[in-house]
Amino acid sequence: MNNPIDLIHALEHEPELALMVSQPPIAFHRTFVDITGAAMPALLLSAYMDQQETALSADGWFEVNAAELEYRTGLSRREQHAARKTLLDKHLIQERKCAFPARLEMRIDFDKVSHEILLAARKRTQRMAMPFTGTAVATASWARAH
Repeated sequence: MNNPIDLIHALEHEPELALMVSQPPIAFHRTFVDITGAAMPALLLSAYMDQQETALSADGWFEVNAAELEYRTGLSRREQHAARKTLLDKHLIQERKCAFPARLEMRIDFDKVSHEILLAARKRTQRMAMPFTGTAVATASWARAH
């Protein structure tokens, strides 16, 4: 049988546990799932938005640090790469590599993001305006056949 864990005692004696428990929740804009097609790119775009707000660059470019992003979002380097590729493919961000010092910089294309959000909202409005047909009938037909 498992022994109950005394969380208070563990927090007092294990500082790393206290740091883990006190981390803020990971959140992202749900609308970004609609425009990126998945949660990971949506999470990365949200993290970039937060980072870009604090960027000192007047032209919107900000430095990206994979280790820091992994700590903040929980996304591994591989997951970040795949999510970043999705954002680049959809032209929601731009990327540049700087040589001295070596670093990766990003810029969010706010016009493109705004445009995609507007399109997603219009699609949602159209779906809601359409009568609910087909899905229930198709599901019932499939159920009878199997």
